[in-house]
Amino acid sequence: MDLVAWLALGGAVLAAIVLVALAPRMRRRNLRRQLEGGGGSLSGVAGGLDAVWRPSADEARADWEAQVEMPAPAPSPGDKGLDDGPLVIELGADADQPRG
Repeated sequence: MDLVAWLALGGAVLAAIVLVALAPRMRRRNLRRQLEGGGGSLSGVAGGLDAVWRPSADEARADWEAQVEMPAPAPSPGDKGLDDGPLVIELGADADQPRG
């Protein structure tokens, strides 16, 4: 093989190593951006492509958005548990443990 082929092969191997090394960092950044609510500049394009090429992914995303955005129903006066005092809703790791 000539020198150009060796350089091209070396560049491809180096690029693969760099991508593998940076993959966890790029994944964390992408997840952080998704959790903050922003999808980036191409998120609208990806959503449109999903609707055409992967309708099940588009439907799953729509279901997820409906679940996230749906507010909890307000308690009515006849519901159980309202006679005991104020209704306290706890979120987090301590919510599974009963209060004493």
